[in-house]
Amino acid sequence: RIRIDVAGYLHALSLLHSDGSNLETLRSKPKDLRNTLARLNQLRALAETTSNKINREEEQVVQSRTHVQTSQRYIQQLQPWIEQTESYLNNRFEQAGALNLNDAKQLLDRHKEFLEERRRMLTIFNNLRDEEHTVADQKELQLLIKSLSTRWTNIVSRSDELASIYNAQYRAWGAFDSELNAFRDGTLFDFEQRAHNIVLVDFNKLLDLNRINSLLNDIRLLVENITHHSVNYNSLMKQFNDLKQYSSQEGQRILNEEHLTIEKRWNDLNRL
Repeated sequence: RIRIDVAGYLHALSLLHSDGSNLETLRSKPKDLRNTLARLNQLRALAETTSNKINREEEQVVQSRTHVQTSQRYIQQLQPWIEQTESYLNNRFEQAGALNLNDAKQLLDRHKEFLEERRRMLTIFNNLRDEEHTVADQKELQLLIKSLSTRWTNIVSRSDELASIYNAQYRAWGAFDSELNAFRDGTLFDFEQRAHNIVLVDFNKLLDLNRINSLLNDIRLLVENITHHSVNYNSLMKQFNDLKQYSSQEGQRILNEEHLTIEKRWNDLNRL
């Protein structure tokens, strides 16, 4: 409405100032035409200034509305992701450890996918932060942006911590799995087969001195090998204990069973 009124004033003043007939009419009324024209010029300048100010304010309103809409669009994308991520991280920290090597790899791969997702969301987060100073007059919106920024920072810290845990967890499971397979399916199995072959020998039928010496030599080598591989056994037992920090409850139960089985087989072998 003000814009329309001002435009009307400008139009009327322009006609009055430029139309000679109006000036002739005006000359017969005021005593001082010069002062009247000066006042009209002042009014015209004031009207132009007011109009320009209104134009600028309208532009600012449009820009402000645009920034608000832009910020809200970024928030609509970022806020649900933050909420889902907080839930994901809470669950991961509550359900610590892995069931086995495959589970450790799946957890690590899934978290790598999440970190890639976080990298993509970083663009939206940075855009929202850039908009923060443009909505300084929107206190509620600005507070929401600050809150999301705080939550984002916390997510980055916790997800980086989880990445470090998952990397260490996967390395630990990988090293353990490799050593377990080598010792259980290689060294221990070989020793058991050799011990079994010795036990099957009928000592009452050993009449040949060469066969007796060969058997004694086999026993001596087996004892030496067992003694030598005690280091590997002790290392594996230590890994059983160390791996508990990277094992889920079910994983710890399975580890304990495997631990007891290996321990029994090794002790049985030494008794033989």
